[in-house]
Amino acid sequence: MKKFMMALAFASIAMVSFAQETVTSEVVVPTLKKSVITNGFWSNWFISVNGGYQLFNGVQTNGESMFDHGTAAINAYFGKWHTPGFGWRVAYNGFEAKPFEDADNFSFYNVHADAMFNLSNLFFGYNEKRIWNFIPYMGLGYAANLDQDGANGNGKLGALTANAGILNTFRIAKHWAINLEVSATAAKGGFCGVTPSRNGYDMIFAATAGVTYKFNKTGWQNTPDVDAITAANAAALAALNAQLQAKESENAQLKSQLAAAKAALAKCQNAPKDVEMFDAAQSVFFSINSSKIDSKKEILNLKALAEAAKEAGVKLTVTGYADSATGTASYNQTLSEARAKAVAAKLVEMGVPESQLIVEGKGGVDAEKPIQLNRRVIIAPAK
Repeated sequence: MKKFMMALAFASIAMVSFAQETVTSEVVVPTLKKSVITNGFWSNWFISVNGGYQLFNGVQTNGESMFDHGTAAINAYFGKWHTPGFGWRVAYNGFEAKPFEDADNFSFYNVHADAMFNLSNLFFGYNEKRIWNFIPYMGLGYAANLDQDGANGNGKLGALTANAGILNTFRIAKHWAINLEVSATAAKGGFCGVTPSRNGYDMIFAATAGVTYKFNKTGWQNTPDVDAITAANAAALAALNAQLQAKESENAQLKSQLAAAKAALAKCQNAPKDVEMFDAAQSVFFSINSSKIDSKKEILNLKALAEAAKEAGVKLTVTGYADSATGTASYNQTLSEARAKAVAAKLVEMGVPESQLIVEGKGGVDAEKPIQLNRRVIIAPAK
């Protein structure tokens, strides 16, 4: 009994000592779909190169279709996006143009600054990995006819230009995109070198394709949604407080269990060794129709039991029996009581206080085989 109780106490302490649980929580930070954190000056720069076809439609075309005035087009751009929806660029357009069918091509360039508006990001929110972006633009510039002198021979013939168009970009990698662009440029009539017979504007329409390379940091970080974060943090804090309260309650229970286990262990460690004598009941056997203790062995066993009982102060039940195969029920009851009283008297004689003994007789029984094993007195710890 002592060994069993000590093992149970050690097991309880081990369970309490190693009981632990790791609590983790993850809070996802919500962001605003159409608001971003502005990047530094060196972020979101780009260069582009396009090539394609352009049509010249001047004031003085002699009634010809502009589709008879097509030439190659070369464009180059350098710019920066300040936000996902707004940027600017400096553009170069040029090469050659054909003013009308019988005229020679003339070389020109058009340098202009454009304001760009990414409608995909403005209307649908910023998405760095969006494949297609729709970007109208408009701007002002200056064009020069490299084959004609200006008025009075002063410099090259030039004119202010108004520029507008639609740029479509298609993302192929983090830093690269394909461009498809249609544009229109307007300059004062006569830019081509032919004095017009009426007021108007020389127009250049172009369709080009090319690539864009984006420098350094290419995207933006969405602005945190403060209201959503506050709500999420409040909910997370409430959940953590609930977990903390649950853990505090659990810790209190564990502390109580630990204290109980330690008390049980101390009780076991302080218990007399002789308590082990009472782990199982002990029997004193008698001859048929006798209540006298004849065996020296039984006397020695009783003496050892008496010493343990005195030291431990354990209360004992002394229960007498007879075999039911012999004698009447009344006689067997009397005989079982006489046997119990004989053993109790012997224990008292050996120094066990009578107050520690509960004496009773159970009469004749047939619990054991062979039958003579029922002629006995059982001594056991009182329950």
